Amino acid sequence: MTYICNVGLKYNCNMEETQQHKVHHQVALFSLDLPFQPYGCQMIYIETNVNKHINAYFRENTTKVADIIGKQFIYLPVLLEDVAQVVDYNWPGTDPARIEEAKPDSSWYLDTYREILSYRIDKKGGGLELPLHISEMPLLIRYEYTTSDGHLFTLFPLQYNNDGQFEQLLKAIACVPYLDSGIRHSTITETERLFPEDPRDRADWRDISFLADEIKQRIEKLKLMGVSDYAIRRLIDLPEPKLSKLLITKDYRIFLTDYNNMEITMPTLSKVVYFFYLRHLEGLRFKELIDYRDELLFIYYRISNRGEVEKMEQSIDELVDSTRNSINEKCSRIRSAFVSRFCDDLAKNYYITYGEGRAKRIALDRVLVIDESGIITNKP
Repeated sequence: MTYICNVGLKYNCNMEETQQHKVHHQVALFSLDLPFQPYGCQMIYIETNVNKHINAYFRENTTKVADIIGKQFIYLPVLLEDVAQVVDYNWPGTDPARIEEAKPDSSWYLDTYREILSYRIDKKGGGLELPLHISEMPLLIRYEYTTSDGHLFTLFPLQYNNDGQFEQLLKAIACVPYLDSGIRHSTITETERLFPEDPRDRADWRDISFLADEIKQRIEKLKLMGVSDYAIRRLIDLPEPKLSKLLITKDYRIFLTDYNNMEITMPTLSKVVYFFYLRHLEGLRFKELIDYRDELLFIYYRISNRGEVEKMEQSIDELVDSTRNSINEKCSRIRSAFVSRFCDDLAKNYYITYGEGRAKRIALDRVLVIDESGIITNKP
């Protein structure tokens, strides 16, 4: 067996030590109709009767547990403590009153766990014989891979005696090899996907790294995938997320009016680039920006309060210089401005991405753009 999934795993397995702690486990097949899409490395806590000791341990040691068994550890009670923030990030514009009414209790959690287990359709051999009927025990269920027959999970029954014993059990579970389907789960995190390292970015990446760190924490905390998305939808009757109209005011501020008038802020030069790409629906490659220097300068003059013409021209010259990193910085800041406020499934429509023929463009339907300033509609 080989280890094929160790994203976020900070604990280094000591196999000799681990062999002293025999880990009961069983491979189980879940229906393809499972109400969420499992993904690589996900480890979910499930119980059919409340275990106060294990719940207390997970609540008090969430970070430590994630360090031991991987950052894709899902413990719903902690996830849903921030339900208002989670919903606001993934369903921006949701009525706060609807969120306030959603108060999960222990019976709701048990019903949710039981519903997940109800999709188990088969048992497969593997691991040690279980001393008790597995469905009656608290479990960690670990996603392995999916076949045409269903989703394979490994089920680890949990027993708590004391904190020390329980931590050793978790470490032993972390060292149980994943089933090798020949499929390698991606080790690319959501943040790495949103902020891919490009050789052109490296020169000045340190200047915007603080943004990536801040956004990484927010994304990892608030993004919804798999069972967490299912749990939120089960708790609150939410409509499908929709795109908001984007309003540019007379003083060049940016608001998303359907997301409770959320204001999107970014530095002035980033805003220059953003307005420029809103003006060019078809998109442009970065190397073509040199041909639009005057238009970029026009936008800068118009929206900036600076009176230092020489410095403004120098900034635009750096922006259109293909040997410099300025344009990549500005695009990263634009992207940050959106994904720090709401989920990427929606945000990617607003920031600058690759378009047809790899030209950079903003995908947002211009019907949704309300330009009170005239900066988009009144080209020079």
